[in-house]
Amino acid sequence: MNLENSQTKRLITGLTVGAVFGLGVGLLVGLVFAYNLAPLEWTDGGPQDMREDYAAFYWELVAESYGKHGNLQLARKQLGEWDNQASLETALRRARIESSPELIMILDSLEDKIVSGTLAPSGATTPSETSTAEAAPKRLTSLLLPAFGVLLLTVVSFVVIAFLVVRVRKGRESVGVPSVVDETPEWLATMRPDERVPTLPVLGHFVTSYALGNDHYDESFSIETSTGEFLGECGVGISETIGVGDPEKVTAFEVWLFDKNDIRTVTKVMMSEHAYHDQELRASLAPKGEAVLVRANEPIILETATLRVEATVTETIYGTEALPPNSFFGRLTVELVAHQLGSKVGDLASDQGELDL
Repeated sequence: MNLENSQTKRLITGLTVGAVFGLGVGLLVGLVFAYNLAPLEWTDGGPQDMREDYAAFYWELVAESYGKHGNLQLARKQLGEWDNQASLETALRRARIESSPELIMILDSLEDKIVSGTLAPSGATTPSETSTAEAAPKRLTSLLLPAFGVLLLTVVSFVVIAFLVVRVRKGRESVGVPSVVDETPEWLATMRPDERVPTLPVLGHFVTSYALGNDHYDESFSIETSTGEFLGECGVGISETIGVGDPEKVTAFEVWLFDKNDIRTVTKVMMSEHAYHDQELRASLAPKGEAVLVRANEPIILETATLRVEATVTETIYGTEALPPNSFFGRLTVELVAHQLGSKVGDLASDQGELDL
């Protein structure tokens, strides 16, 4: 009996390993086919195909160039044709929010002179739409073939495993081998599962962006409960600049958290690579708060008596003027997520009281 059980386990283990290996090989073949033999190709892209924030930034760059040189033909060529009214309005609206009054006037002028005549009439088919329609079957084929191959290999592997397992069980029943029933021990059946630790409740989710030229950048957000009770504030602002001339070149930002139930305001200084490794500059900014090197997608934690804020830099672009490399920011986007610490402590205390009872 033990020998047959051991053989059955080895058989199932071997089949499982073979199936996993086959799936891995099938996935590898599918990836090679999708990325080398029939890769997806994107052509004839334009500014209108960019993501919303990049399209807005592109509009700002074209407007700055047009404001300096006044070359309308060059601006028309750079902007291209916007056949999607919704994406155009979204990009222009975001560009106006992040621009100075002078730049907003230039954006309005470009919209009147260029964009009003470039929108494709409803029902017209643009070249990009035609190329996209022609490429659709190829893209669909390149995506479906690897998926179909992996699915087919998975089905075949499970069918073979199921067939062999059923055959082994029938063989054991024919020789009168009793089946083994695993029973759960009484002490394990009566044991309570571990209590899950509650997560911190989210009070607010804020996103703020800085662009070069916004010399008065200082964003703040109110932190409130679902019933409107004010708990505190958080925000991001300019901490230190570098170099001379306009616009100001920001080399460090302050991210801060104010808690009405705490006597202190927690502040951290988000520094560029140049500022972070400049010992003299770091020493001068030390009284403002803890120095933190700006790194994308790495959360910066600020915590007070009852609040906690996670600040994550989701986009960072350094400027390229005649200053040390990576010394000032051309663009920076920060995501702030506020949590309430008091609710978690209360929940834990309540859970503990229920366990004691």
